[in-house]
Amino acid sequence: MSDDSLKEVLQKRDEHIARHEQMRSEEPFRAQTKRLQRLTGAVTFALQSSWWMTRRNSSIYDDFLTFRFFDDTIQSVVAIWSLAREGQLTPAKREMRYMLESCSKHVYIDLKKMGAPLSKKLDFLEREVPSSSVDFTKDFQLYEFSDAENKEFMNSIRSMYSTLCCYVHRSPEQIEEALKLVQLGVSPGFETAKELEGFNASLSKLYDMIIVMHFNALGMALASDVFVQVLDHEKDWPFHKTKFVKLLSSYFDYKHERQHR
Repeated sequence: MSDDSLKEVLQKRDEHIARHEQMRSEEPFRAQTKRLQRLTGAVTFALQSSWWMTRRNSSIYDDFLTFRFFDDTIQSVVAIWSLAREGQLTPAKREMRYMLESCSKHVYIDLKKMGAPLSKKLDFLEREVPSSSVDFTKDFQLYEFSDAENKEFMNSIRSMYSTLCCYVHRSPEQIEEALKLVQLGVSPGFETAKELEGFNASLSKLYDMIIVMHFNALGMALASDVFVQVLDHEKDWPFHKTKFVKLLSSYFDYKHERQHR
């Protein structure tokens, strides 16, 4: 490559970077960046609220996979946010898949082996739960949800897991998507506002399910206290409006505090 050709390539690269920086400063992109931040803060607040509530019951704190490995869940939230804000959407989706699988397994085992010590639950995880699938959701029943609602929830887990697996294992779908983006001039770190908007929509659905599962592990009595005493006072909390959190929350409308507001 001649010096002139190299100079032209570098100039085009610099122009591409400048265009992307300009796009990132515009309102459509900034709005999606703010939404990513808001979803991250909101799910962290909900999960931490549920974790704090476990201090009322030492057996939940000590023997539930969901809460003994709470830091692992928060690490996933932080990793997804860190990757996505830097335009690394594919690695962020891989972390989303890990988070969905690990959280759903933890809650499934905690409910299935209610009352068992942590050691027995770990043994059950090793012997009875598939290591790389979410097929156990066929035998996963949440509190309060009707059979139809529970079926829809578990179908949503399996559907999202299947979609996210395309970013973990090399697949034709992943390759085709990458090639289409290259043709549009989009490469890692040069995501568009539309791409980030789609990512945020998927992330909102994931966190909607994660929150519901965490509150199921906590138990309905303590979960209702979190909703009524904490989340109800956060009027702008975005998950008040998401599908499954809204459904779970509706089961606490009988609470005295809600009846008199």
